[in-house]
Amino acid sequence: MSKGRNALGIALIVGGFIWVIYLILKIKGYATVNADSLSEEKVAAIKASIRHTVILAGLLIGGLMGAIVQRSKFCIAAACHSIVTTRDMTQTRAYAMALFVAILGTQLLYKLGYVDIGYSIYISSPFTWLSYIVGGFIFGVGIVYAGGCASRILVRAGEGNLGGLVSVMAFILSSGAALWGITAKIRTDYFNSLTLNFHNQYLPNIVNIVPGWVIILAIEAILVIFMLKAPKDSEWRGWRWPLSGAAIGLTVVLAWWINGMAFKTIPLVDIFSFTGPDDPTLLQTWRPTSLTFALADAQTFRYIILWTGETINFAVASVLGVVAGSVIAAIFSRTFYWVAPPLQQFKYNLVGGLLMGFGAVVAMGCNIGQGLSGFSTLSIGSILTMSFILLGAIAGAKYMSWRLMKET
Repeated sequence: MSKGRNALGIALIVGGFIWVIYLILKIKGYATVNADSLSEEKVAAIKASIRHTVILAGLLIGGLMGAIVQRSKFCIAAACHSIVTTRDMTQTRAYAMALFVAILGTQLLYKLGYVDIGYSIYISSPFTWLSYIVGGFIFGVGIVYAGGCASRILVRAGEGNLGGLVSVMAFILSSGAALWGITAKIRTDYFNSLTLNFHNQYLPNIVNIVPGWVIILAIEAILVIFMLKAPKDSEWRGWRWPLSGAAIGLTVVLAWWINGMAFKTIPLVDIFSFTGPDDPTLLQTWRPTSLTFALADAQTFRYIILWTGETINFAVASVLGVVAGSVIAAIFSRTFYWVAPPLQQFKYNLVGGLLMGFGAVVAMGCNIGQGLSGFSTLSIGSILTMSFILLGAIAGAKYMSWRLMKET
């Protein structure tokens, strides 16, 4: 790709980030209005504007992630299994950079009062430890078979890779079945029934013998040390991978910010409909969230096939944005090709997608939902889930290597 085309692509991505920040500030401005002086029509108009702004932000943030992943080849699946396959930690360090930025940005937003992560599902949900362990491990095995993580298979489909498309469709089928279908009872009756009694899952609240800022600083320091220990001849020693990881982390932060601002602003505008942040109706529609693809992919499919009976939300918009962003980036960079992998790879794509969908729903999130968005809240459930995603990916990679050696 020419330098001019590269520069234009980077400029468009930077412009996309600026646009999202503008949308966040737009919602923040609504929080200053005097709700007592507003008519019902004006309240309804502001609520509609906030909803449309959040949806537009979902499309933009998803589009940014899709474009960045497409151009950089960022993949948390590779970050996990490369530890035992290629022994190249470049992708692992890119994930560490994404996590560094996501934690730093999310915790700053929380401390400044812009996002109350205490109301997110990662902090407020019961600690279903077996779900996190089993779901995370199954998902980890699945990403090896599918050849990519939850975001990467969407991007591969957007690039024209039919194997990626098979993985996406299998992921949607399996996650939908685990959410609302034939395997949902297994999830609710067995995995979700085993819990530990925590008031919430925020790590600094659980490990309260040291100040929270010390825990945050320690985690960030570990990530920095890991990144700095990259060999001198590593691909990491450039701008591409650190910048890509930081940009992915920033999409997670911006997603928290826009949804957190909407959650805080809606009750201030509509003081008659909502009693406060604990209002069940408010939480059902406006609960703070960030990027995730477990529930979001299944919701997107439902929206596409049941359009008249469904409404678009941030999650659906972000999935559509990832696909659109990857398609645009692939066409722009002239890397869009229809590719049909060998039959054996199709089988792996199918099995991997099915494992990923079930595992992600059982674990309440995928490698992005739990591994970045959830981890950025310092939820112990997210940390546990990501640990077992890593173990599952390593186990899956070792098993596939053993099979290949046996066949040869």
